[in-house]
Amino acid sequence: MTLFIVLAVLLPWSLWRQMHAHAISREGLIKLPLIFAAIGAFSLTQQDVPSDAAAVAYVATSLGLSVALGIWRGAVIPTWLTADGTWMSKGNRLTISLWILLIGAKFAMGAVAGITGWFPASSSGEVFLFLGISFAAQNLVVASRTLARVRQGNVATA
Repeated sequence: MTLFIVLAVLLPWSLWRQMHAHAISREGLIKLPLIFAAIGAFSLTQQDVPSDAAAVAYVATSLGLSVALGIWRGAVIPTWLTADGTWMSKGNRLTISLWILLIGAKFAMGAVAGITGWFPASSSGEVFLFLGISFAAQNLVVASRTLARVRQGNVATA
């Protein structure tokens, strides 16, 4: 229950932060995914380890969604260089829509798991871990885009 309270505070704050202009920094790109993934990894239990084909498929689907939507968000989030040389980023309707899609898909998968019993329902540890993975995928793409533009000398908004 405590982890869900942490999630109820940490996830909205993370999304709020992304929807406001903020500097892109190495620390910022690393810190949030690590926080989510560490909480998730330390919260996993033996019951969270897939034990049959349905559970493995469920985890693989969840992982695939987290990575794919993270890459997509990272590719479309606007970034720009300010006059003082600071790289900035700010989410938009598309990036928040992709977050809603991910959370909705995870909720739907959990509901199907709970109703049918076909595969185990998501644990709070798994939710944190896959959110961390999604943030990491997003931030790797943002870092890659920013570095590529620095190398090319292209500093226009993209």
